Amino acid sequence: MTINRDDPRVRRTRRGLQEAFVRLILKQGYDSVSIQDIATEAEMARITFYRHYRDKEELLTDCLNTLYEELIARTEHFSPQGLAAGYSPVQVLYEHMQEQEALYRVLFSSRGTQTVIERLRHHIAGKAMEAIRATGRQPIGGLPVELIAYHAASAQIGLAMWWLDQGKPYPADYMARMSLWLSLRGFLAAVGVTEYQPPVPTLEI
Repeated sequence: MTINRDDPRVRRTRRGLQEAFVRLILKQGYDSVSIQDIATEAEMARITFYRHYRDKEELLTDCLNTLYEELIARTEHFSPQGLAAGYSPVQVLYEHMQEQEALYRVLFSSRGTQTVIERLRHHIAGKAMEAIRATGRQPIGGLPVELIAYHAASAQIGLAMWWLDQGKPYPADYMARMSLWLSLRGFLAAVGVTEYQPPVPTLEI
């Protein structure tokens, strides 16, 4: 039987299974979670699980793809005015992490998530390359644009992982501004901008 994923009832069921799965992973670890555990946690019959997913690996992939697609939708249409005002894709990343903390913890700690992390890194790097090319400047010394962009993307993801791992010791807004500042200093130097140095973000308590 084919499932219509656009049906509101199907979406509710899949969301319930995803949320139950994430709770169990965080509580007892991925390997020890069984299909029956997921069905019980979601208060559904085991057969309901198999109507939607082949196994827990497919459920995990669906969880993380949903997370990725939500984030991409939020960062897809950035205007120059918004960027000039300081509202960047990095800000959206930290806001989304704040809202979906449990799923991000699974993304950064569970098996089978490397593909999604690489997709996220590729997306952030793509936005960085757009920003570099929008300046109209060429990187000094023939530095490859891709190298600069992927370095920034990897650093931002690494800092975000640290933030969650440490229990979010700083506000999301501050982390976004600090992450952008750290990347921006290297970016400006790479394209030969010496007349402007971005101010250090302040932590408002």
